[in-house]
Amino acid sequence: MTLMRPRATITLDGRTLTSAEAALVRAEVVLSVRGAHDAVTLIVWPSSKLVAAKPGSTLAVALGNDGDEHDVWSGEVSSVAAGADGFVIEGLAATIALSRSRVSRVYVDQSIADIVKDLSADVDVDQVEGTSSLTGYAVDDRRTVWAHLQALATLCGADVGASASGALRFVSPRTGSADLTLRHGADVLSWSGGRAPRPEPASVAAFGAASESGADQWHWLLREPEAAGGDGPTRVVAALKTRDVAESMANGLAARADRAAMQGRLHIVGRSTLRPGDLVDVRDLPSGDLGTLRVLAVRHVLDGRTGFTTTLTVEGAGS
Repeated sequence: MTLMRPRATITLDGRTLTSAEAALVRAEVVLSVRGAHDAVTLIVWPSSKLVAAKPGSTLAVALGNDGDEHDVWSGEVSSVAAGADGFVIEGLAATIALSRSRVSRVYVDQSIADIVKDLSADVDVDQVEGTSSLTGYAVDDRRTVWAHLQALATLCGADVGASASGALRFVSPRTGSADLTLRHGADVLSWSGGRAPRPEPASVAAFGAASESGADQWHWLLREPEAAGGDGPTRVVAALKTRDVAESMANGLAARADRAAMQGRLHIVGRSTLRPGDLVDVRDLPSGDLGTLRVLAVRHVLDGRTGFTTTLTVEGAGS
């Protein structure tokens, strides 16, 4: 059996330090596709070389076993403060730039992917998906670019997050086979989870009459538009001018509701390669297998008391 020696590798303004060199007490990394920017918190001794960090400094964190660390987070320092156990350095993923940016633009006959790419032109982009085409879409500076991306994600059922390098990811939720199998007694330290009430998804109707009277009459407003999707309240979204895109949004809302009918949390031996959006199989639990689950959020913790652990917030994988 190989002795596991977990550690962190931290890069501050281009200077790379091991956890020992950085006098690291604790590292916590939180990754998510729930609309928040990925975050990191580092606690270091007062003598650490990392106390030179300043708000705006570039920062990157890799975690794993000695010699096999994997990049998990990259961004910038958001604050540096003295605490009871040393200095506390906090950072946010590079996507934070999108929460500081406000623009006003109008898009005509553009796909959601093209709109997202244009809005995100000032940051690194890892992957963008979204084939639905919008007849017209207006972006105004009353909201940040990040808020507009969340709204666009709702239209097509996409996840919004970041890659390990901090680049934007705007992608459809994955389905299919699991990326990894986790087993009780070997990987899973503790767990909770099970079936939950399925939220009632909204119905969605096109804003104009294009879906029923032709695209040349998109501006006609319908007194009782034909809605697609669930049995919940009907949403009439101004950006959706055709029945096809309304159905696409309705399908995304229904799929999200289906996945939410299974919820859980897994506390496992540290896995630095796991990312939000991954699919995992959980086997050999005393209460029975949970089957394939989708990872919504990942929380990595490395410290001297518990070693390297990972907590996964999960939901159903859907179909």
